[in-house]
Amino acid sequence: MTTVAIRSLLLSTAFCAAVCATWAAPALAEPRIGVTSATSGGPLGKPPAEAERVLHVGVDVQANEVVTTGTADRAHLVFIDGSSLTVGPQARLTIDRFVYDPDAKKGALDVTAAQGVLRFVGGKISKTAPVTIRTPSSNLTIRGGIMLVTVEPTRTVATFLFGIDMTVTAHGQTQVVTRPGWQVVTTSGSVPGQPVQIPPATLQAEMRQLEALQAQPGSGDADRAAQTSGFADKNSGQGRQTGSGGAYDPSLGGAATNALSNTDTQLQKPAFTSTTPQPGQQPPGRRGQ
Repeated sequence: MTTVAIRSLLLSTAFCAAVCATWAAPALAEPRIGVTSATSGGPLGKPPAEAERVLHVGVDVQANEVVTTGTADRAHLVFIDGSSLTVGPQARLTIDRFVYDPDAKKGALDVTAAQGVLRFVGGKISKTAPVTIRTPSSNLTIRGGIMLVTVEPTRTVATFLFGIDMTVTAHGQTQVVTRPGWQVVTTSGSVPGQPVQIPPATLQAEMRQLEALQAQPGSGDADRAAQTSGFADKNSGQGRQTGSGGAYDPSLGGAATNALSNTDTQLQKPAFTSTTPQPGQQPPGRRGQ
């Protein structure tokens, strides 16, 4: 083989390698699925193909990312469909799946939570398909609404705050809750407990664990950008809430406040079903009157 032929072969090989690398790069990169809009402390995010980093305001959130918080950390994540997830202290969760078609306004969102306090506010995805949160003791879903979840190694407390319905499944049995301010407790190795109404003071205590989100440099710009994107209208139709001084407070929610103030009224009658009716409970498919 001549010197010219060898050089041509080497150049051709190098060109093909460069083109293949260019094609492969996008396939290796995880898609951007949301953004960090508010934080306290130094919550951490670990994308599957990148080093762990602090989730400062404005940092992108990726599919299959692992989010962890310490004792003084909080994080508020906003997804591109308008869903949001507020993560309390000492939490660990993984965003297992996020698929969204902005034209059809449909998709799927699955999260695995190992521990911590979380609040999920549904966006476009949850209006057409249930969003799933898996814990060590149960599988939860929420449709078109707001759910507060406290996850411990052997116990899960799921509270329905607003929306169409929340389901709690464990050991082949499912509880369906449609009344705001009612919750289901599940312990490892057991079926979900009966839905029970909780006093507003108890719910407020859980919510306080999410309220330490502090404004950080750039948080105002991130919130304004999120607001102009229309995500507030997508979050179950709820507008943005404000705390003292008019500053945006992601720990507040109009629907949550409404659930607290109306838990004892006839406007929110109990409505739940179970695959195995318990004594005194209505058969599956019937709603409380």
